[in-house]
Amino acid sequence: MVDLPNIKNYPKETKRIYLIICIFAAFLNKRLANKMKKGLFYAILASILWAIVNPFIKQGLSYDFTPMNFAGIRFTTVGIILFAYTWHKGMWKEIRQHSKLFLNLILINMFMGYTAFYFGVDFVSGAISSIIMGMTPLINVLLAHLLASNDRLNIHKIISLIISLIGLLLIVGMGSNGAPLDWKGITGIVLLLLSIIFQGYSAISVSEDKGKVNPIFLNAVQMFFGGLLIYMVGLGTEGYHSFIGKPAGFYISLSILVFISVFAFSFWFIALQSKGAKVSDINMCRLINPILGAVLSWIMLPGEYPTFSTVAGMIIIVSSLIIYFKGAEIAQWLKHNRAKSDIQG
Repeated sequence: MVDLPNIKNYPKETKRIYLIICIFAAFLNKRLANKMKKGLFYAILASILWAIVNPFIKQGLSYDFTPMNFAGIRFTTVGIILFAYTWHKGMWKEIRQHSKLFLNLILINMFMGYTAFYFGVDFVSGAISSIIMGMTPLINVLLAHLLASNDRLNIHKIISLIISLIGLLLIVGMGSNGAPLDWKGITGIVLLLLSIIFQGYSAISVSEDKGKVNPIFLNAVQMFFGGLLIYMVGLGTEGYHSFIGKPAGFYISLSILVFISVFAFSFWFIALQSKGAKVSDINMCRLINPILGAVLSWIMLPGEYPTFSTVAGMIIIVSSLIIYFKGAEIAQWLKHNRAKSDIQG
């Protein structure tokens, strides 16, 4: 048995970093992976990584940089790294052979999805965009019900979706400034919803084509070509912004985001292509994002403390996940106990 270090006298920041490492170590534990379906395990890992990107995006943009330029550089760099890792003979033939899937990921998932997202976020308040993007897993579950084969909702899953929406609203907060939406605000909401639909549709396409293409190679192609398209749109709409000679903080933020994207998107594709994985189940794992995001804010950001609404929202979301994945078993257990009580009575 390994003795854990005594961190009682460590500086506050060191304690926070140590706690974050412990959280990740718990999720990466091999025993946990063995007990869990492969698809859900990788989906949880991807969701954990995505939950920590926002502070680094904000830091990177604070160095006089624009969103689409920054995203384009980030994704293209990820594509180059993954291309170097997955480069193989017959690669271009494979891309041509599965051109429909690759075009779907490049044009619909990356280009249209992220373009709609960045313009949508610019048109609405932070509160509204957080609420809508928090609904991503719920909307994608509904999409899977409509479009995916063998991925249907039942009464327990519908109840779970409604409960999880309540939890999301409590965590994110209901607020905006109270002003009525103008055409710009309505356009922003539509763009954000389209972003979710584009990326949800692409996730279904990846899941339906299980085993045909290496998931990491899929990620390499979509990141490289999709990132280039996003960067070119950024040049046209935001102008050119040099990334040479920036402060060290800019490159640190960019490096961390590239590292996260290399693994998060690859884990996500592995999850979607895992044997027996359903798009709806994989997407429900993304409800971890607002929970972990809030916890990390309490740990890392000064002045951030738990509130009644966020804690209540977390409990509600966890309850909704239990109902989603175990609702049928719970209902069967209750039915069995009721029948047993009736016989004894």
